[in-house]
Amino acid sequence: MQSVLFWFATTLYAVSTLLFFVWIGFRKEGASTWAVRAAASGLVPHAMTLALRWKEVGHGPFSTRYEVISSNAMLLVGIFLLAMVWAKSLKSLGIFIMPIAFLGMGWSVSTFGVKADVPIIFKSYWLYLHIGFAKAFGVTALLAAACAAAFLVRSRNPKRLSKLPSRLRLDLYSHQFLLVSFLCLGVMIVAGSLWARQSWGRYWAWDPIETSSLVTWLVFGVVLHFRVIHRWSARRMAWLTFVALAFALATVYVVVLVVPSIHNAYMVGR
Repeated sequence: MQSVLFWFATTLYAVSTLLFFVWIGFRKEGASTWAVRAAASGLVPHAMTLALRWKEVGHGPFSTRYEVISSNAMLLVGIFLLAMVWAKSLKSLGIFIMPIAFLGMGWSVSTFGVKADVPIIFKSYWLYLHIGFAKAFGVTALLAAACAAAFLVRSRNPKRLSKLPSRLRLDLYSHQFLLVSFLCLGVMIVAGSLWARQSWGRYWAWDPIETSSLVTWLVFGVVLHFRVIHRWSARRMAWLTFVALAFALATVYVVVLVVPSIHNAYMVGR
């Protein structure tokens, strides 16, 4: 059943991606409506397959590559759809978001059948807060970069992708998503420190992921500093947003998957 639900969700994300391309390429308004419906419909089987997995293995989505990346993809689609409620013009970002979600599903499936137990220290309230905000941090950083990419497209050729929001709006949305991402990263670090104190008797040990998270938080702070204090905007902030995203991806994926540390010692299939 998990496999059937997973592939059903993946198919709906693929359909949504295709419909967003049709909407942007051929300006078919009906395609955008069905693209959003397909994305929203995909969330249901996606959530169900992760819930079944959680029930089967007895822990949250943080042990195998499948669990981590699949849950990240679900959160990306979910927050994107919620953002559309806040600002309907963000619907056009689906052309960036849905392909990422679809490709994420393909990446995650490589360890679909792998299952593993986790130690008792992973069953902590602080850990769930830590991981939840880590996922929110990564997703909102991606959304900020999507807005920045859309801004650069509109700046280069205002007539291209005319369904996108105005450049002024895209610049503002990128900043707002980046600010939320910065705050989520801060809460992630604090919750992680409290979990470390509960599990290993110390708040901080300069573990590679701890260090990378702190450096990324400082980079985000510098980028926001240029925006708020020095009033940087437009193209300069768009490129700085990509720099921030690079640090975010390095922290969330590269360091976690490649660099040996106590954080990923129990991660299977990394």
